[in-house]
Amino acid sequence: MLNVGDNSFPTIVEEKGVDLDWIKIPSHMRLPAKDFNLRGLIQTIYSDHQRHFGDAMYLMQRSILAPKNTNVEEINNAILELLFEELHTYSSIDFLALIEEGASATTGISMDSSSPMEFLNTLQFSDIANHKLELKVGVPILLLRNLN
Repeated sequence: MLNVGDNSFPTIVEEKGVDLDWIKIPSHMRLPAKDFNLRGLIQTIYSDHQRHFGDAMYLMQRSILAPKNTNVEEINNAILELLFEELHTYSSIDFLALIEEGASATTGISMDSSSPMEFLNTLQFSDIANHKLELKVGVPILLLRNLN
C-alpha cells in the first residue's frame, strides 16, 4: 500500500489509446475467484486464525481496508461470527445531563424536545465512537488516534 501511495508501484497502461494507469496486483495478493464473498475474504486474509490466536505479529501483518463505516461494521460482524469465544459488549454512558434551571430559558432547549435515548444510541458518526462495541478475545482490532 505504501508503494501505491508513493507512486512507485508498477502500472499497466491501456494499449487501445485509453490513457489509464492500472495497478498490477501481484497474484499472491489477489482473492481467488472461489472466495469472492465476505467470508472468503476474511478466510483468505486471516487464514488459520485459530492457530495464530495470540500471535500479535500475525495480526499486524494483515488488514482489510474498507471505504465506508458500514462496510467496516459488516466485516467486523462477520469476523465476530467466525470466532467461538464469548462475546463481550461495551456501551457508552447514555444519560442526559440536567440543564440548570436558568439555562433552559436562555438556550430555548427543553428536555421534552430531546430525542429518546434509544434513538441517540443508534446514531453513527465518523468522528464519534459508536454507542455499543462488541469484542471477542482474539478478534483483530485497529486503534486510531487523531493527530490533530
